[in-house]
Amino acid sequence: MTKNAKLTIYADHTRNKISKHIFGHFMEHAADVIYGSVYDPDSPMADEDGFRKDVIQALRDVHVPMLRYPGGNFVSNYHWEDGIGKKEQRPKKFDYAWVAEDDNRMGTVEFIKLCEKTGAEPYLCVNMGSGTAEEAMNWVEFCNGTGDTKYANMRKSLGYEKPFHVKYWGLGNELYGDWQFGSMNAQDYAKKALNFAKAMKWTDPSIKLVACGYDLGSDWNYEVARVLKPLIDHVAIHHYSIGYGIFTDEDYNQCMYIPDYITKLTEVARASIVSGTNDALTNIKVAWDEWNTYAWDFEKDADDTRFTLKNAILTAGILHSFIRSSDIVEIASYSPFVNVCGAISVKKDHVLRRAQYSVFELLSKVFAACDCYVETRMESEQFELPEVIDYSNRMAEAKFALDAKSEKRMVKTSYIDCVAAMNEDGTKMAVSLINKNLDKDYEVELSVPDSNAAWDQALCYQIYHPDFNASNTSKEPENVIAKEVKDILKAGKIHLDRHSITVFTVDLENKDND
Repeated sequence: MTKNAKLTIYADHTRNKISKHIFGHFMEHAADVIYGSVYDPDSPMADEDGFRKDVIQALRDVHVPMLRYPGGNFVSNYHWEDGIGKKEQRPKKFDYAWVAEDDNRMGTVEFIKLCEKTGAEPYLCVNMGSGTAEEAMNWVEFCNGTGDTKYANMRKSLGYEKPFHVKYWGLGNELYGDWQFGSMNAQDYAKKALNFAKAMKWTDPSIKLVACGYDLGSDWNYEVARVLKPLIDHVAIHHYSIGYGIFTDEDYNQCMYIPDYITKLTEVARASIVSGTNDALTNIKVAWDEWNTYAWDFEKDADDTRFTLKNAILTAGILHSFIRSSDIVEIASYSPFVNVCGAISVKKDHVLRRAQYSVFELLSKVFAACDCYVETRMESEQFELPEVIDYSNRMAEAKFALDAKSEKRMVKTSYIDCVAAMNEDGTKMAVSLINKNLDKDYEVELSVPDSNAAWDQALCYQIYHPDFNASNTSKEPENVIAKEVKDILKAGKIHLDRHSITVFTVDLENKDND
């Protein structure tokens, strides 16, 4: 059964530039996220620096713009100098976060090499659990220093005369959580982070700082923004929807609401920042520097069939949310990229690109060429469901009568989700459409006021499989991939298959030029 919908794209007015960094990824010293996968000197597939060539290629193919490292929970007990110098002389240390041993074969220099090989911008997170402001300051000097000073000279002595120019630095990780080494309350974090930020900025004023925020903590984010506002550029929040969060894999409609929920969290975090700075025009952004539809589950995540077309659709929906919020979201890191619940699964002799991999590969490519966000209006069928709310960090509501009850709200979300962008000179447009409906195809009428679109020359790509639960496996690695498709866009109407992702690019000409 085919339903009708209408999409209007306002291509004559761009709102903001879409940062390429929202397609970033995260790597942590945990399980096999780094060791035995991306970094595996003993593998016959390793290059001269110990990196798996096939993993490097997978990162290149997905156009990875940014890599966050080394954690994550791991960083709160990590001392960067342990990972410097000759590998055989580096100490093996107890890893508090993952109750493991780490021999520090992968360190700062190796991470910079990884970024150089893949074209990624490095993003380092400092230890604010057991670490000191002086240690963080020294790390900035080691990476970026140009003077005749101890840590700049240490880098030079290792053969790196030129600085690494690490621009992005995170001020700790999830320090609101009792699972974190050195966890603390918002006031103590803000006070400590202020000293870290000053020391790091004094060392290199050009760096960008990302403060630790809390997806469920408006009071935390308010305090962080209030105290750190002169020094920080972003407040980071994390979210894993299914597993750690409040969503259940079995409830399809609830899962399809996850991107809307992410948008709501973004807006609440932004409101906390505005309130904390007392500045509606503040330039402090929201950074989603850890996110995934699934929580880390080492047992379940070993099963590649868990990562289905459904997961790809949810992943695309969350990226749509970041693109829609790209005026306030400039950084996002999919967590992790390698293994666990990541986009690739590294085997002994090959790399499996899971269903969600193609989403990053496709969207990062088209929205790099067209990175000027434009507003859209979608008129399509909606579905209704009870609002999904996480009460775990909310104070009990006041009751003004014996029979008073918390209001249960219903929310609506569209079956068709869309984002669009233009290139710099307004001659090309990219549009990404998600059909979340399990059973129905849609015929979408396209309208671009004041522009002529060359619909018959559009390039169309689709991520689709008849089986919504289809996944990529070592035996069938291309069940769910992006494919160029023909004849789905004709005369300003595009056909969307049920449970599919469709992306197209098209040339535009202003009607005034006729």
